Amino acid sequence: MGKIIQKARLQNSGDMAAVLAGKMKPGQVRALDVELFVDTGAAMLCLTPKVIETLGLHKLHERDVITGNGMVKRAVYEPVRIHIFDREADVNVMEVPTGTPLLLGYLPLEALDLYPNLKKRVLEGNPQYDGKMVTDLL
Repeated sequence: MGKIIQKARLQNSGDMAAVLAGKMKPGQVRALDVELFVDTGAAMLCLTPKVIETLGLHKLHERDVITGNGMVKRAVYEPVRIHIFDREADVNVMEVPTGTPLLLGYLPLEALDLYPNLKKRVLEGNPQYDGKMVTDLL
C-alpha cells in the first residue's frame, strides 16, 4: 500500500465570509496552496504553526489528543475552506509541531466525500455514487 499526497488550496473562512459581506475584496483573502499527507488515522486537518500564521487563523481552544507519543494538548483553530478537485468544505484546524507533515484526516475527507484509493495512491469521489459528491444526512 502506498501513501497519498494530495494538493489542496486553503483559504481563511473568515476572510471568505468578509468577501460575501462586502467587507473585503476577493484578492485580499489569505490563501495557500499546500500538499497534504492523507492520514485516515488523524481526525482533523492538521497544519503547522507557519501555515496557520500565513492563513491568519485564530486559536479557538485546546484539546487533548492521542499521538504516537501519548496524550498531549493541541491547539484547535478557526475553520479554513479547503478546496480539492471540484469540492470544498469549511473545517477546523488542529496545530501540529513544526516539521510534521500537513495531514488530511478523516473528518475533512468525509466533508469532501473523498475516499483514499491506496492501490492507485489517489483520492477518489465516493464510489457508491459514481464519484459524485453527496452529503450524508442520515
